[in-house]
Amino acid sequence: MTIQEVIELIHAKCDMDLSVFSTSFLTRTLEIRIKETASCDLDEYIEVIISNPGEAILLNNALHINYSLFFRNSGDMSLLEGFVMPDLLQHKAKQKSKALRIWSVGCAEGHEAYSLAMLADRVMHERECKLQMMIFGTDILADRLAKARLGTYDRSSLQNVKLSYIDSYFISRKLLYTVIDPIRGQVDFSIGDIVDPAFASPPAGLFASFDLVCCCNMMIYYNRSIQFRILEKLYRSLDRNGYLLVDESERLIVEKFGKFRLISPYGNIFLKK
Repeated sequence: MTIQEVIELIHAKCDMDLSVFSTSFLTRTLEIRIKETASCDLDEYIEVIISNPGEAILLNNALHINYSLFFRNSGDMSLLEGFVMPDLLQHKAKQKSKALRIWSVGCAEGHEAYSLAMLADRVMHERECKLQMMIFGTDILADRLAKARLGTYDRSSLQNVKLSYIDSYFISRKLLYTVIDPIRGQVDFSIGDIVDPAFASPPAGLFASFDLVCCCNMMIYYNRSIQFRILEKLYRSLDRNGYLLVDESERLIVEKFGKFRLISPYGNIFLKK
């Protein structure tokens, strides 16, 4: 059975559209599920997934990567803190705008969205700038968003967080760390599938442009046409002076898209052209 036949069969039997994923990523994921289900081969695995709805859920979860950390890429976070955030605040002052708008796409359990909220809060405090923060996190899986809203994490998630941030923005109880309420209150989490043609932006943030959009470690798993569909949506969602942050593995994808300008060769942050 070819991979295309697998895609068509699973779509027909399980109502799952696997055609959006890159062939290599889909093949690797199917190989992992074959081993996990003790199936002999792909044909036998197809029988498993058709007869067991629970396996379809597990396959779907496996296709949507969940790994994340606070302040995951230290280089990009330094660029955000030292250049991007100050630049955005300067633009806001000129526009006399009262809100800084940030969107974390594929936010999983909230690490990235909260990192951005903490970073923006720190920069505004240091510059004695008082702006409202409107930060949105979207993800396709409701269980991840439920964990994000709780804002409680184990110590391993904080391995890249500076001590000053831990002291200022987390409450520790035993071995768990909870994001403080003032920061949690700045972030709105909602269901959203950026791949869905009908989805454009977070429901609560539909009628305004974003200053910063973060879409990290996600596009790499989709095929080229879907990657460009995602980027076109993100381009339209950004303000005229808006920034886009992606993962290092996705920098070339954005460069080929052609509508963003890399702000530094040492990072993965782009400015809307």
